[in-house]
Amino acid sequence: MPTAALAAGNTEPYSVALGWQTVAQAFGLRMPTPLSLENAIATVEDAVMPASRWLTKPPAGTAPPFTLHTRSPLLREVAEVAGVTLYTPPARLSRQAVENLFNRLSDQIHRPGVPDTALPQRAEWAAALLILREGLHHWGVEWVELG
Repeated sequence: MPTAALAAGNTEPYSVALGWQTVAQAFGLRMPTPLSLENAIATVEDAVMPASRWLTKPPAGTAPPFTLHTRSPLLREVAEVAGVTLYTPPARLSRQAVENLFNRLSDQIHRPGVPDTALPQRAEWAAALLILREGLHHWGVEWVELG
């Protein structure tokens, strides 16, 4: 599932042939192990890092010249697990909230057999969280707006 984005000053979309189903398959269609998570992080970083050079970089301490928006039901589920109230505009999922969820996922992965019952136990959910985390981090974006 390719994803595309446009940034200020760029007329052509940046496209990445990577989606959560691709990453979920790398997890073996089950919750990731420590090794499969590390391998997936490397794969996702390889996909999203080139876009950071393509996106217009803002001066330090200022907001990026673009905003990420999504209507993805899966990313809305990630936001709900993070505690975002989706029906009070603007519904925003912060990079810090994504990082906190990712840390919980990582803690769970390193304690096999002890699932975090507040986290959905689906490979595609874990994959979506990972891709969102890496994109927000490497692109310097503080939040994603959920429509």
